[in-house]
Amino acid sequence: MSNEPENKKGIAPQLIKFIIEIGPIIVFFVANKYFSDEDGLGGAIPATMIFMCAFAVSMICSKIILKNISKMLWVSGILIGFFGGLTIYFNDPTFIKIKPTILYSLFSAILLSGYMMGKPFLKNVMAVGFPPLEDIAWMKMSRNWGLYFIGCAILNEILWRNFTMSEWIAMKGYIFMPLSFVFALAQMPIIMKHQLEETTED
Repeated sequence: MSNEPENKKGIAPQLIKFIIEIGPIIVFFVANKYFSDEDGLGGAIPATMIFMCAFAVSMICSKIILKNISKMLWVSGILIGFFGGLTIYFNDPTFIKIKPTILYSLFSAILLSGYMMGKPFLKNVMAVGFPPLEDIAWMKMSRNWGLYFIGCAILNEILWRNFTMSEWIAMKGYIFMPLSFVFALAQMPIIMKHQLEETTED
C-alpha cells in the first residue's frame, strides 16, 4: 500500500508552509542590504516595497501549492499591506517595524482568549499538514503559542527601539527564525503524546 496520503499529512506540507512564510522575510533582508548605503541607511523604503510584493507572491504560491491561504497568512498580508503602505506614504520605517508587534499581540490575544474559553483556535489555522490530534493537544499548543507570541511582541519592541533598521532586519533572520523553529520542535512531545491513530482504507 502506498504511504502517499500519510506523507501529505507529514512534514512536507509544514516545510512548504514554512518556506512560503519565511521567504518574504529573507527577500526583505536582502533588499534592504542591497539598497542601503555604506552607513546601512536608505534601504528601508524600497525594501518595504519589495517585501510587500514578495508577500503577495507567497500568498499566491500558498494557494497554488497548498490549495489554501491560511488565516494567519491573510492576517499577516493585510497588516503588511497596511503598515507597508504607511511606511511608503510617510517615508518612515517605524510603521513596518511595529507591524510584527501588533501581529504577534493579535495572534496572542486570539489564542489565549480561545484557550480561556476552552476553544483551541490554533486547530483552525494549523490542522492542515498535522496528523489527527486530540483537542487537549491543540489546547496546550494554543496556550504555548499564545505565550510565545507575547514574548515575540516584547522582543520586537526591544529590538526595533534599540537597533538600526539593518540590524533589526538581520535579527529577524538570526533570532526570530531559529527561535520559531526551536519552539515548534519543542511542541513535538505534545503532538506525539496526543496523536490519534488514523483509520486507513484498503
